[in-house]
Amino acid sequence: MTFRLLVSVAMGAALTTAAPQAKKSADSDPDIREMRDYRLSMDALQKFSNAYKSMMGDSKAQMCFKDSPPGNEKTLDLGEKKLNECPAAVADLKAVGLKPREFLVLTAHILGDMVAVELKKSGQIKAYPADTISPENAAFLDQNYEKMKSLLGPLMNGGGDK
Repeated sequence: MTFRLLVSVAMGAALTTAAPQAKKSADSDPDIREMRDYRLSMDALQKFSNAYKSMMGDSKAQMCFKDSPPGNEKTLDLGEKKLNECPAAVADLKAVGLKPREFLVLTAHILGDMVAVELKKSGQIKAYPADTISPENAAFLDQNYEKMKSLLGPLMNGGGDK
């Protein structure tokens, strides 16, 4: 299994954690609250893109998550612990100025938020889910969607090693 696929699985798992669920809300789930309250910025998204590319090219980081990506963990704390157990991945993240937890939070945002913007743009939803996307991040998404799509689109489409 390639690292690209593993990161995709991790992203999907992180998105699942961030997705609104009947039993979980930002009021009752600290992970959802932390992800909702994180303020997106183009700088953070650029760092995420650089970290993703770096880890994709790092065979030692790939080996750490061969059988169990950190995004498969049930909580941010467990995912962070999993990332911290891989010195190569931590070094890749540190080199671009990200901490493991921030990488996990951004992973969830990127997938969840990009899907939400697409749904809103296509008229399938009228507003962003307030429990997972803060008003500030909703405004950021609306204002920066094309930039985000340009920066992150290749990563979401299986690229990133260009």
